[in-house]
Amino acid sequence: MEQFLKKILPPKIVQFLKNRRIKRKNNRLKKLPALSISQLEDIIRNKLGIMEGDIVLIHSSLGNLNLKCSPFEVLDLILNIVGENGTILFPTYPKLTSLKFLEAEKVFNVNKTPSYMGILSELARRHPKAVRSLHPTKSVVAIGKHAEELTKEHSESIYPYGELSPYYKINEYNGKTIGIGVSTRNLSCIHCVDDIMKDEFPVMPYDEKVFDSTCIDSEGNKKIVSTYAHEIEKMNYNIPNFIKKYVENAICKDIDISGMKFFRADSTRLLEKLLSLAKEGKTVYNKKHYRRR
Repeated sequence: MEQFLKKILPPKIVQFLKNRRIKRKNNRLKKLPALSISQLEDIIRNKLGIMEGDIVLIHSSLGNLNLKCSPFEVLDLILNIVGENGTILFPTYPKLTSLKFLEAEKVFNVNKTPSYMGILSELARRHPKAVRSLHPTKSVVAIGKHAEELTKEHSESIYPYGELSPYYKINEYNGKTIGIGVSTRNLSCIHCVDDIMKDEFPVMPYDEKVFDSTCIDSEGNKKIVSTYAHEIEKMNYNIPNFIKKYVENAICKDIDISGMKFFRADSTRLLEKLLSLAKEGKTVYNKKHYRRR
């Protein structure tokens, strides 16, 4: 919405609306019950279903929670829950949209480009044991037993959510996907079905150009990574409504706890369901974007 407003309104008006939205959000947060670290642990274990040894893709916005603990404590908590045999992953996208980032010919540095997917993802990126996938716009950081194998091939396909991506690979480990402070509106792995089906998917979600992006790997070497970028106008959809309408709660569910948003998903079963729905012509995308067969 903010990107759309920037196109039609003067910068001062956009900033005024942004400040007002932030003020409303802060006022709302003050009215929510404060969550202690032990209460958050109970939510993660018993509401989101995370346990020792799990492979978990995490979407988060701690700014949407009224927490009585620091982001550092939250990251340590999740690492302790999954233990030494588990692995946690976070999307670590750059500030700009994929298309704008690539059109501007920005250089992605796996060690230095910050994550704009919430403070928790940025702390994970800076963790001494973090391994980050080499992808200019849809990178993922992982910490844990399977971090290396989950992230190592991301740069080798033009499809950012395809079979070589961490978003797909977690399915090989019976992975889970959760949201902390966010709803399924942030469910990034929903695009795996697009990239697996490719031309058979009802929508072509990408700009037609394949971009060759300069990236710098963990050893400081330059590498050209070729990738598609989503067309912004096609990204106007409502994932929570789609999930509620077509996906069973046992597979994926939005959860409201004292006015704060969470979600949980069985990644493998969700992908299977999305593939089945797509073959029936049911996707999150607006019908006006469907291919003409």
